[in-house]
Order: sequence, then C-alpha cells, then structure tokens
Amino acid sequence: MRLSYWLQKLGIAVFSSLPLTVLYVLADFLFLINYYLVGYRKKVVRNNLQKSFPNRSASELLHIEKDFYRYLSDQLVETFKTFRMSERDFGKRVEVLNPEVMNAIADRAQHVVHLLGHHANWEWYAKALALRTRHWLFFVYKPLNNKGFNTLMKQMRERFGVKAVAMKDVFRTIDAHLDRPHASFFGGDQSPMAHNRFIWMPFMHQPTAVYLGAEDIAKKYNAAVVFGKMRRVKRGYYTIELQLITDTPNETAFGEITQAHTRLLEELLEEQPQYWLWSHKRWKLQPDKHPAHATA
Repeated sequence: MRLSYWLQKLGIAVFSSLPLTVLYVLADFLFLINYYLVGYRKKVVRNNLQKSFPNRSASELLHIEKDFYRYLSDQLVETFKTFRMSERDFGKRVEVLNPEVMNAIADRAQHVVHLLGHHANWEWYAKALALRTRHWLFFVYKPLNNKGFNTLMKQMRERFGVKAVAMKDVFRTIDAHLDRPHASFFGGDQSPMAHNRFIWMPFMHQPTAVYLGAEDIAKKYNAAVVFGKMRRVKRGYYTIELQLITDTPNETAFGEITQAHTRLLEELLEEQPQYWLWSHKRWKLQPDKHPAHATA
C-alpha cells in the first residue's frame, strides 16, 4: 500500500499542477474515449434518463446524455485540480449566493444537517462553504476500497478546515463536537441499502427508496436542515444557493424533511439535468422486492 500510495500521490501532484485550461483539453479527449469507445455504464445512463424524462424526445435525451459524459470528464479533472487550488481559486470559481442562511443559524449556535445531491462539482461544494460560513464543517463520505487512494481523497476533502468523516463514524463525531456549532454534509441522493431506514416516494417519475439518515440525525440533535443547489454557470464556474428546509426539525412530520430535500433535488435536475450523476444505479431497489425499513 505504501508504494502504491506514493505513486498515486506523485501522479496527482503532477496532474494537479497543470492549469485548468490544459486539463480541460485532456477532459475533451477523455470524453471522446469514454463516450465513443469505452461507453462507461452507458446502458445505465440511458435507462435512467429514459425513465426520468418520459416526456422528452429521443433527440433531447441524446443531447443530455452527451452533455453528461462531457461533464463527467470535466468533473474528474476538476476534482484532481482541487489538490492544488487556493482559497482565492475557490473564491473566484464558486460563488455562494446567500451564505447568510448558514450564518444566521451559526449566530444561534445551532447545528446544521446540510444536504446536497451529486450535481455539478460536489467535491468543491464543502470547501467553498468553508470559506464563507462560520460553522465547523464535516463531509460524510463512503470510504474507497483502495486504501492509498482513499487516504489521498480524504486529504483533498479536508482542505480549508473541512473534516472528512466516514459514514460509520458520523454519530461518534457529532457527539464529540457538540460544544461548537457544526454542519454535516450528506449526499441526499444516495441509494440506500435494503436494510437501511428509508421511505418510498416518487422521484423523477419513478418510485424511489430515499434514505432517512439525514432526517434522523436532524431530529436527534435538533439541527437545522439546509439544502444546497449547486449550479454550473460555465466551464469551471459554479454558484451555490442555500435553502432552509426547517430549523425546527422535531416539529416536522415523519418523512417530511426527506420528501422536501428530494423535491428540491428534483427541481434542480429538471433545470440542469446534464450535471447529475446518471451513471449511478440510483433505482436498484424496487418496491415489490424491498419493503421500507422505517417507522415514525
């Protein structure tokens, strides 16, 4: 693992030292290879798009599909560039439109459960917020099987004071930091495991299993719930719009928070469909085979 780690670190150091203008040329080349030769999960992408946009024409779906694969290459090179980006770079490339939403919550020393989707460059998301908000931030992630690469990704995610926390350590980390207002970042569009707590609800014209973990955490710690819409403005430039779902989670009905953030994500996908992770097997659970494991 040690040799593999250092080789990967060297490769990333060389790659991330290149300017984004050069990396985008490489991304264009990667798109051609991936889309026309490799076809990474193309069947999954097409099936997801067809079921999610039943009212769109075949030509529209093909256009979204190609744009998705182009962006997938862009997102890859942008992620590796993150290792060498400065605070000034993030300030220039990611604009947080309304940081006062988070800062008002920090003023009353309330914790935040912060939800986002795998839309646009989610790896830039928490770092941009860290530079403009007053909460202590930690990013919840699923560890990679490659230990060396997982270590490098964790280092990248922890730039600018963000702490990367494995999913299994979430509650322990929160309990250890209750003395200061913190915001925990969750991907609200992950496909749950069959044994997880989830509910069934319509999402993108399909019955969808939606994980209840973020809602459970918000209610346990009386944390405000914020959803973030990250939009791509142009190549390498983004905006983040924050939307408060609730700051009184224990006054909400069972499933209300989960349904609210899922609806907000759906609105974003209707607006900018090409920037979501369509290669993800989001609908692998089916209601006829996997009953919901959740009670109020």
